[in-house]
Amino acid sequence: MKLTSHPRFMFIQHPMVWLCATIGLITGIISNARGTDLIGIFIIMIGLFAITVILYNYPDSRLRNILFVAFFLRVGLALFQAFIAPLPDSTADAVTFERIGWEAAQAWLNGGVAPKLSGAYLYSAWIGIFYYLFGRVELVPQFMNVILGVLTVFLIYKLTIEITDSKRSAQIAGLIAALFPTLNLYSAITMRENLIVVSTVFSVYCFARWLNRGTLKAMLGAAVALLVASSLHGGMIVIGAVYALFFCFYDPRRKRWVLFSAWLLVGVALIAAVFGLFGSLFINKLPSDVFLLLSPEYLDSHTTAYARDRAAYLVGLTPNSIGDLIVQTPIRMAYFLFTPFPWMVSSIIDIMGLVDAFIYIILVFYSIKGLYWLKEKNKVMFIAMILVLIIAIVTFAWGTSNYGTAIRHRQKFAWLLISMASLGIVQSNWWRWLLPVKRTSKIN
Repeated sequence: MKLTSHPRFMFIQHPMVWLCATIGLITGIISNARGTDLIGIFIIMIGLFAITVILYNYPDSRLRNILFVAFFLRVGLALFQAFIAPLPDSTADAVTFERIGWEAAQAWLNGGVAPKLSGAYLYSAWIGIFYYLFGRVELVPQFMNVILGVLTVFLIYKLTIEITDSKRSAQIAGLIAALFPTLNLYSAITMRENLIVVSTVFSVYCFARWLNRGTLKAMLGAAVALLVASSLHGGMIVIGAVYALFFCFYDPRRKRWVLFSAWLLVGVALIAAVFGLFGSLFINKLPSDVFLLLSPEYLDSHTTAYARDRAAYLVGLTPNSIGDLIVQTPIRMAYFLFTPFPWMVSSIIDIMGLVDAFIYIILVFYSIKGLYWLKEKNKVMFIAMILVLIIAIVTFAWGTSNYGTAIRHRQKFAWLLISMASLGIVQSNWWRWLLPVKRTSKIN
């Protein structure tokens, strides 16, 4: 007779017993290891187990493998940062975010006054929540960034399917996103970039679903996710201008442009309500008068202030008229996307930046090819995606005059370039080495 079949031991088989035992084990570990690296390792092990269970029976084996690659690369970098040596861009703003997060957690624990947590420092509040629960273990918020990074890869895959209706393009996009250097980097350090990126990708994914299906749920998802991203960096709100245009004047159910529709009323009401109640929260990086963004005087002072340090570029090139704005915009876009140029390289860190710039050259080349194909197949989606890309890149190009900052900011939009480039790569003949087609034999 089995031991568990004995009346005294049959309770062991009850799932609630196992649930309570697991909760007890986790609680015991947390209470005894709080504030130590042991709890960080424990959370990583739990995360690995959970991801393995979730993906084990996932029907798309290639996506499953891509997500595993994304996870292990990001975890590896997080462990390297925690125990071996600092990663690039992890010793400036990242240190500040982490310190303020700890100060907030201490204030919450001891009943003190927490530091101001708004705008960019909402990310410190995110860190503070984990420190409040687990103690000051930097590996914990790093691991949360890892999870967000893996989720970003998955959302890029889903977005590419929504835009292109091509599973092959989506698999290529997912693989590139899983391997993309800066997406990996910002998934492993305590920077807000990853939270901004995952919110923006989800927002544009919902927007693409709205364009294809016309559901209110998708429209609201796009708006709410964009507001989350904009609360962390006000510059992201410019994408909302594209949403507003389509929400007000495009009917996705009838697949045509209109001068008046119910969507116009919903869109105007939504925009008015959000900015009336929370406007200052979402434009924290923009001037109070948004029309100043078209003012040469304002942009002159802004670009001059940011053209500093060794990595500064276009020093002295400032607009004096609307004509200068028009002429200088493509120049600033090129510098934003492709610096450092070879003649700017003077250190090892610059070589890493040069590699990043070369990757963007390839992405832009294939994105143009992919957008050309999309224009022929789905003109509305083409207009929407190219407007999102252009308005976002132009805004950040004018807000950046330093290629160190440019490297960080352009990865906020790398995901859309990856999605478009994957479509361009599929149109080429050499893509098959990335994800070879499985050969099947037919029996006649």
